[in-house]
Amino acid sequence: MIRSGTVALLVSCWSLCTHAQSGSSTESRAQAEVLFADGMRAFEGHDYARALGELGRASLLVPDPRIEVYLARTHVALGQLLDAAAAYQSAVDESAARELNPTLARARELARDELAELRPRIPAIEIAIDEALQRARNLRLELDGRQISSDAQLPVDPGRHDLVARDTEGDALSTSFEIAEGESKTIPLSWHAQSARGSGAPGSPANSTSTRKTLGMVALGVGSTGLGVGTVTGISALSRYSFADRHCPAGHCTEGTPVPDDHSAFRDLKTISAAGFVVGAAGIGTWFGLLVSTPTATATSEHPHVSPWTPVVGVGSAGARYVF
Repeated sequence: MIRSGTVALLVSCWSLCTHAQSGSSTESRAQAEVLFADGMRAFEGHDYARALGELGRASLLVPDPRIEVYLARTHVALGQLLDAAAAYQSAVDESAARELNPTLARARELARDELAELRPRIPAIEIAIDEALQRARNLRLELDGRQISSDAQLPVDPGRHDLVARDTEGDALSTSFEIAEGESKTIPLSWHAQSARGSGAPGSPANSTSTRKTLGMVALGVGSTGLGVGTVTGISALSRYSFADRHCPAGHCTEGTPVPDDHSAFRDLKTISAAGFVVGAAGIGTWFGLLVSTPTATATSEHPHVSPWTPVVGVGSAGARYVF
């Protein structure tokens, strides 16, 4: 929080204190005074982007803990907590390196207090690298385009970040994450996880399940067709047999009846019908076996998958029904 009385105090004492500083040219002090005043007005008007530019330029011209305090507050308003901590620390260090007057002493106290309040808000990450990645030659880690080390916890600004790992062979592994103020996270990096996500290589659980479902649908189609053929030809065979039985009661055929043709057709249709039922039973059995053995839900699934296909067998017909 900004102390209301501090603003007037720091601005009113700016000219007097800057002229008392040794080692700064008159022109630099004058420019810094103008930039500081403009930056303060932008800060009070919540124009933090402009305030950051004006105060940053003033800080480069004349090192002063009061500029650093407001520069740090501007960084905080923009969510740039790491830069804010660095500005606060600079204010503390500058005050300790010179003879203090009351205004500078007050600025150092503000910097110390606000830095202590800020530090618990700064989030941190720890990067967990798998063994395959650790064996990579000259592995380089980049966070938002800036090279980093994975040796210890790394403070970061809150928000979204992009993490990239590169080796000398040109292979790159990337991941993104979100982190909130005061949060600590472990970010895993694994070549295996990246390749499994990106390539969808055969043999992965998702592809294996998909293949089994496809084979199951093929088996169901073949089985349904076999049952249909067996049913239709079986009915035709029974019809031929009934015709022959009516015209040849007790094995004595009436003159002119096509019994030999009917008997031959009966035998052929009976064979086809039996083969159809065998194929149908094998297809339906294969489909059912794949349906039972294929995992339909994982430990993290909230709703297990149910096959939309249902076999339908009736007199003279067979097939499958798909429920949308």
